[in-house]
Amino acid sequence: MSDIKIITAPDILHTTELSFLLIQPSKIIKDQFQDLISNFDSTMHVYLFEKDTNDQVEWLLAAFHKSDIVIIDIDNSSPTIRALAGFFLSKDKTYWLTKSTDSYYNIISKNQIFGLDYLTNILGGKLENK
Repeated sequence: MSDIKIITAPDILHTTELSFLLIQPSKIIKDQFQDLISNFDSTMHVYLFEKDTNDQVEWLLAAFHKSDIVIIDIDNSSPTIRALAGFFLSKDKTYWLTKSTDSYYNIISKNQIFGLDYLTNILGGKLENK
């Protein structure tokens, strides 16, 4: 079993453990993420961003820079987060989900995933490197 710390605004941890950022995940994505990380025996930090008040958007940007892997659920995102999506998607560490087929996000990033099971191989490599 992993040692998992859930971090929410306004907290930031300054450590070297593998860190995830979940940006406005749906209940389904949260459940998939829980199933995914239950397969690993490593210390992990999970930054969880669910609301987008002004002070929390600043925290979101700080958590983004601290995270190794970012997962954004675009379909569940607020207009504020969608406005920032281009920035997040321009980074290789960001994986994103949407059911939309008419999306310009594919031009910015090829890291579209259709479920968190796609991250198993990516996670395996990250855990070995940490």
